[in-house]
Order: sequence, then C-alpha cells, then structure tokens
Amino acid sequence: MPITEFASLQFRASRSLTEPDILALFQKLSVWQSECSGYPLLFFTNPRAPSEIHLITGWESVEAHEAWIAGERNQELLRVFLPFINILGMVHLDIDFDRIPKDAESMTCLKFGEGVEGEVARATAGHFRWAEIGQNLQDGCHEVYIFTQQGSTAGLDIDPTVHMELQRVHL
Repeated sequence: MPITEFASLQFRASRSLTEPDILALFQKLSVWQSECSGYPLLFFTNPRAPSEIHLITGWESVEAHEAWIAGERNQELLRVFLPFINILGMVHLDIDFDRIPKDAESMTCLKFGEGVEGEVARATAGHFRWAEIGQNLQDGCHEVYIFTQQGSTAGLDIDPTVHMELQRVHL
C-alpha cells in the first residue's frame, strides 16, 4: 500500500505562487517528484492562511521518500526554494494515496492528537461521504489525520487540534 506525504510550506514575506519564477519552481518540483515517486503531486492553499501551500502525494514507502529527500534533484530544489519558502512541516501517513480523490478541488484536513485513532474512527463513521484517516508514521508519534470533502465537519463529536479548509491549486 502506498503511503501519503502531507507537507506544509509558507511563503516568505511578500512572496507568492503568482510570481512566474516561483510558479516555475513548483512546476519543476511537481514534474521531478512525480517522476521519482510515480504519483501525482497535488497542491492546495488554505484561504485562512494565504501564505501557506500544502503538498499531498504518494510514495511506495517512507524509505522511498527519504531517498528522494536525500537525492540530488531534491537538494537542488531545496537550495533554490530557500529564499522563497519556509518548511512548516511534513508527515508520512498510513493513508493509501490511491484512495485520495485526485480530482478534488477542495478538501478538509483535520489533525488530532496522539492516541485517538479509534476514537476518531468511531466519531467519523458514516459522517463523511468520503474520508481517509491515518496516523503519522514517525516513530513515537501517533497523531491522526483525516482528509475529507470540504465543509463536512459540523456535528463531529471530537475536536481536532488543527482544522484546514484546503483549495486546489493547478499549476
């Protein structure tokens, strides 16, 4: 089963995806990373935090992604991106990336604290038209993430620590 990478980036002051040079870098990232992983790289923004951009993609394993991270192409991209972005975070999730709708124009990302996967699964059962639930695969970290259709969280019996409404960006 492929895993899902969820990465959050933030543009440095006065920088944005509307700049042709930055857009070209994200397009290059999309092509190079997709060639390496074999999965499309999806981009989303958070209208409540317009300086953020979120990346969602699949990998065959954490080790495959770590090999990309250490590789020459990714290191080159990191050097070039450094003046424009900060990396806010990145997690590997035990969510089968093939189950994430690639045509979703928007989605909600919910993050819950550690050790609540069973509680989250019970609270969300039958609540969503589609939802993918998974844990952070980092050793010793058991945060739970849900990706679901946008605007479907009203009436949940459990409160997330993070709630993001994401809008798709097509490069």
